[in-house]
Amino acid sequence: MNAWLVRIGSVLVLAAIGFWLVSATEWADTEIPTPASGEAKKNSFYGAQVMLRELGVQVVKHDSLDTMPPAQARLVLASSHWDMFPEREQRLRQWVEQGGHLVMPSHLINSDLLEGWIPLVREKPPAGDEKKESKEPSGPRKRLPKSQFAEPAKDADCHAVTEPETVPASFAGGRSFRICTWWSPARYRPADKQPPPVWTVLGAKGTEAIRVQVGRGTVTVMPWGLWHNASLTRGDNALFAVAAVQARSGAEVWFVAEETREPFLRWIWNKGWAALLVGLLALAVALWRAAVRFGPLAPSAGTHRRSMAEQVRGTAGFLHMHGADALHAAQLRALNESAGRQLRGYARRDAAARAAAIAQATGLEAAMLVRAMGERARHAGAMSVDLEVLETARRRLDAHGPFMPSPSSSSTS
Repeated sequence: MNAWLVRIGSVLVLAAIGFWLVSATEWADTEIPTPASGEAKKNSFYGAQVMLRELGVQVVKHDSLDTMPPAQARLVLASSHWDMFPEREQRLRQWVEQGGHLVMPSHLINSDLLEGWIPLVREKPPAGDEKKESKEPSGPRKRLPKSQFAEPAKDADCHAVTEPETVPASFAGGRSFRICTWWSPARYRPADKQPPPVWTVLGAKGTEAIRVQVGRGTVTVMPWGLWHNASLTRGDNALFAVAAVQARSGAEVWFVAEETREPFLRWIWNKGWAALLVGLLALAVALWRAAVRFGPLAPSAGTHRRSMAEQVRGTAGFLHMHGADALHAAQLRALNESAGRQLRGYARRDAAARAAAIAQATGLEAAMLVRAMGERARHAGAMSVDLEVLETARRRLDAHGPFMPSPSSSSTS
């Protein structure tokens, strides 16, 4: 019995929760736009270009206005920096006057273009479009109804426009369009004493689009939002864009939407790769020459090892400059410096004790060292023998340190 009560209670609780969910919630369909991908993600005019290609129009996409389209072509110019170079405006004017058809958004038409060569003037906005300042009501603040916070309707930016009877109709089906785009405050009309426009579209607030003759070509000024991918399929935006660009089968339409340049390093490589390689090689050589080295370019030879040719040249030069006595004094000084480093207490000894200490360390005869180290007059043969004895003693001290003669060698000597 208790189990049945638990089951019935659980069913009632679930039923109550379900009833509350149904009464407290509302199900509604919501459109979620699919994010753009591929070329449409990078190109805002991708939809318009694909549409024109399907109509048999040759579409050309350029990243700058460095090159002008061919004569009789259409140019859709949307770049805000198209006039960064002064000569571009002159080239654009010449191209239009020779038969080109220019299509530009109304916000890019500046006063210099209007005063220079485009026969248009800006219309004054109607009095009803001027914004009126709303005054705050006195007294306690009232709560606004919920409808005032609701989001605007989906097609709130759509409105009807019409081609007047004074211009040829763009399509045989009628003269009316329903375009969906933001309202542009810049509206234009033909300048005074100018011929009537070739094409114009009127809306409730005035001129929406206008085309005037310039030389043998035309200039079309129109609202721009309907060209973008997200707006092209709304209302009659596609038909309006086709009419504005004067699309015909076989015509050529250029799109210049952004001013882009090749990256600087890539441009240098493409234009002057040979000079760049030479410069980099010169820089590498300069850095290599200025770099800190880990050691000398070549190992230095020991001071105690010299070739016979170097010994002869050095000795001859010294004898020529200073004489034989100076050579003996230099050789004796070199021996005393080596003995001072190798033999303890060498500097405090007299001449005989020094000779005896060197003889014990090198294995040479003490008497021979005394004769070689003494100051006396020598002929050429004696000088040669004494210099050899002194050099032999110095080399033995530097090469082997204190010389310890073996018992056999001492007994033999």
